[in-house]
Amino acid sequence: MQIAALSVVVVIVAAGCQNIGLGGYDSGPAAPGGDGTVNNYGPGAFSQPAANLDASEGARFRIGDAFFTQPWSAAPGSDADRDGLGPTYLSTSCAACHPADGVASAPGPGAGAGVPILRFSDGALHEARPDAYNVQVQTRAVAGVDAEAQIDLAWKEVDGRYPDGMPFSLREPVISVRGWSIEGVPAPSTATGVRMGPRLIGLGLLEAIPSGAIRAGADPEDLDGDGVSGVASMVDSPTLGPNVLGRFGLKANVATVEDQTAIAYLLDLGITSPIHARENCPAPQASCVASPTGGEPEISAERFGDVVFYARTLAVPGRPSAADASVLEGRSIFDDLGCSACHTPSWTTGPDDIGALADQSIHPYTDLLLHDMGEGLSDGRSDGMASPTEWRTSPLWGIGLVRTVNDEAGFLHDGRARSIEEAILWHGGEAGRSRDAFVGLSAANRDLVLVFLKSL
Repeated sequence: MQIAALSVVVVIVAAGCQNIGLGGYDSGPAAPGGDGTVNNYGPGAFSQPAANLDASEGARFRIGDAFFTQPWSAAPGSDADRDGLGPTYLSTSCAACHPADGVASAPGPGAGAGVPILRFSDGALHEARPDAYNVQVQTRAVAGVDAEAQIDLAWKEVDGRYPDGMPFSLREPVISVRGWSIEGVPAPSTATGVRMGPRLIGLGLLEAIPSGAIRAGADPEDLDGDGVSGVASMVDSPTLGPNVLGRFGLKANVATVEDQTAIAYLLDLGITSPIHARENCPAPQASCVASPTGGEPEISAERFGDVVFYARTLAVPGRPSAADASVLEGRSIFDDLGCSACHTPSWTTGPDDIGALADQSIHPYTDLLLHDMGEGLSDGRSDGMASPTEWRTSPLWGIGLVRTVNDEAGFLHDGRARSIEEAILWHGGEAGRSRDAFVGLSAANRDLVLVFLKSL
């Protein structure tokens, strides 16, 4: 099978509502989130508090939920924790990029409203003004301020066929940018990539996995010769300090949920926080610099902490079909294909300041390491230690409910895959051997693999 190499990528989002927990789930293989697993499998499946939170923690979860979901305003008002949007931004709330705490709608004609996130590599190499733009294109702005640019997306179909004759079609994103706010455009050598906000379940559990255990799985030189060479992404954290393990973000370039929340507030909403107190206004953007929306952190430490707590304690849904014969058979084939080499099934969390996250047996199906996924998934830009073709192994827990939570959601970092099957077919690089083995399966066995994945 031949799959064309691609060069550019995209990200979107839309808003949703939260439903508070429907109870716990018995521990064991059917409870991927440990004692905090919940038995909600509907549209609110990703928005539940961990089942093992106490009453006070549940109350804090609901406060964080409110600040995550409700929109911010650009106009000064009575609530200091609701003002301060912009000057430039992408969306008005966190939920706009993570609808119902899930994956955003894939962008394009016929899809729901989305928020494309276009990232620059190392800032924009503007032909006239190298400092004209920051890391990310801001497509919206408050009154009197110029938005940085507008992004258009189209899809190009890539046809293929299994050895048994069954056809399939993949799609590659084609993006264009118009309306740059600074005269001239970024130089042709500037690399760009588009991203989609991932589902947020289980973040606190992933954060509680001991870093030493994750780093022990790295094999950058592929010394065991299995063709898989995971790399531990080491980053500088504004909260933990230099040279710590990155485990969040599509390129594993962020160390903690707190760090990820702060950078999302700054880049996506234009909201300053106790961690990033300076507005995202490059010096050449005069209207942005002159905007009166700057000043003290626009979200207080207390409310910021509530949102971080909310993100850390979102529960993982259970797996009621985990013991079904077809699921177990699909799991066996998944392992035989070598998929578990990157999608590590199980971990045990260590101590944590939130007791509900500590000492839990969890099953996220990720090693949290960087892997080369081939030119087909390259976004043309480096990010921290990650090369353009390297991505963090995406956790698979909850993947079978992605379309239940949002029926327009896409898969992979840019939403190009319309199904789990398409996502598998886009795998290359270190995952190429496993992808080819999947392609070579009988149609019945391919279906069993998909049955297993949809059970997660």
